[in-house]
Amino acid sequence: MESKTKVLIGILLAVVFLAGETVAQLMGAKTYSIGYILGALAFVGAIFIGARQR
Repeated sequence: MESKTKVLIGILLAVVFLAGETVAQLMGAKTYSIGYILGALAFVGAIFIGARQR
């Protein structure tokens, strides 16, 4: 898989995790902020993969 595709997938995963966390908190569910943590890790991972390939 190409590097740009991996970075795009990582960023999209981050968006999904962050949006899921936000929706869950608006609904009043106990999430312990795991969506924010996973979103941040996915975003940092995508940046790392993109920087490593250059």
